[in-house]
Amino acid sequence: MPAGGACGTQANNAVCAAGLCCSDSGVCGTGGAFCTAPACQISAGPACDGNQTPKGADTSKVPRPLFGSIPYGVDISHCTVNGKVALTFDDGPYLYTAALLDILRSNNVTATFFVVGNNGAKGMINDPATGYPAVLQRMVADGHQIGSHTWSHQDLSALTSQQRHDQIVKNEIAIADVIGVIPTYLRPPYTRWNQDALNDLKALGYHVLNYDIDTRDWQGNYTVAESIYSSILSQHSPTSSAWISLEHDIYNTTVHVFAQYIIDQARKLGYQLVTVGECLADPVSNWYRNVTTGQPASPVVGAAVANAGGGQTTSASVTTSHTTTRSKTTTTIGSFPSAIAQQNQTVYSCLHKVARLYY
Repeated sequence: MPAGGACGTQANNAVCAAGLCCSDSGVCGTGGAFCTAPACQISAGPACDGNQTPKGADTSKVPRPLFGSIPYGVDISHCTVNGKVALTFDDGPYLYTAALLDILRSNNVTATFFVVGNNGAKGMINDPATGYPAVLQRMVADGHQIGSHTWSHQDLSALTSQQRHDQIVKNEIAIADVIGVIPTYLRPPYTRWNQDALNDLKALGYHVLNYDIDTRDWQGNYTVAESIYSSILSQHSPTSSAWISLEHDIYNTTVHVFAQYIIDQARKLGYQLVTVGECLADPVSNWYRNVTTGQPASPVVGAAVANAGGGQTTSASVTTSHTTTRSKTTTTIGSFPSAIAQQNQTVYSCLHKVARLYY
């Protein structure tokens, strides 16, 4: 289909011409309104953000041994170590993620970030021009856990097996290009999957992470979000309960207001804030796999930042402490594509909220 032509599910799955995207409303074209993930229809728009491929070494042939005691390819929505709350942030990195890292560091808190490779017109997460490689590197250096949230935030239950494979592997390539390893934890977008998706995720060596607290920060009503979070924690004892809580670092108020609230409330009620791996009693070495052997591995920091985007993540591994108080220095990162990203943030956020309402 040429520019302006009908495409996608609205036009009997007609495909746009090369170099064009198929918008959410089913029209071929170029630019943010047509190409931005996750709205752009990847099956009908060759140039959709979700169909781009990041630079970096191909990870599709990496062996996928299933190591450790945490199950693979099944829904995991509860912690196993009482007294823990695992804060998880989806959909980033984004404009506010660096500020969130500052807040977590100042509170000596570690969390888990389920990152998306190329969504919301933010650019690819391993492109040095975006500033995001430095953000991911800082996550590792500060002791946070990085998990996958797919390449462009597609509903895995609505994709073919090949499309699911592409969504997962492309994000692996980008993540490994920055921190040198592949994550073993993945949260499906919208927490939507079917049995075929679970089978594919197991074959690729992923623990499928759900949650048992949805603060609904994505709705933008933080009075409700605070009530959900505090009421669940206060109605249970940390001696007999533990929680995985869902938030999103793509929202300004979540980062600059709500994050401090959920930290303070958890500690007030006697909970310790940890990563998902820690709340499941999974050793740090099992959170990632080696890009050559597929065996347990530690992420790398340092030189990988400068080389991000070129597939040259070579640096000594680093072991981070989850109990030692970290300094409150601030890491300066590169300039973000603020004008483009902000222009598309309203559209992306609205699509995300609508999807969450139905999923």
